[in-house]
Amino acid sequence: MTMSKKITLDDFLNDPDLQERTSKGRDVAKALDARAPSLPHAMTLTSVEFAEFISELTPKRLELLRLALKKTRSISELAAAVSREQSAVSKDIGRLRKLGLVRVEEVSNAGHGRKKMVIPVADSISINASLAG
Repeated sequence: MTMSKKITLDDFLNDPDLQERTSKGRDVAKALDARAPSLPHAMTLTSVEFAEFISELTPKRLELLRLALKKTRSISELAAAVSREQSAVSKDIGRLRKLGLVRVEEVSNAGHGRKKMVIPVADSISINASLAG
């Protein structure tokens, strides 16, 4: 008979990613309860910034963002997944980083130096645009 390990609350409490998400969730819940005028961990863009944001979020960049959301990948892994040159993907990741949609972490690549991992900062984008000038 095979014994399996039960997952405990301590397993969740010791996970730094879960801790960060839980902390952000608490911050947002407190702001909602207090009817705060804005939510923490949210990004607000003006109409000028919005136009720039939309023009920068091209279909190819959105595809890279979606792939990175499914699984943390390096820039070279993303390039291979979309059959594009690594330099072009690197430039697109730079643009996504400038928009605040991803962060890039350098990690050791056993026996091959270092690689840059692309990590999305959120799993969704909400847009609320008023068309009245």
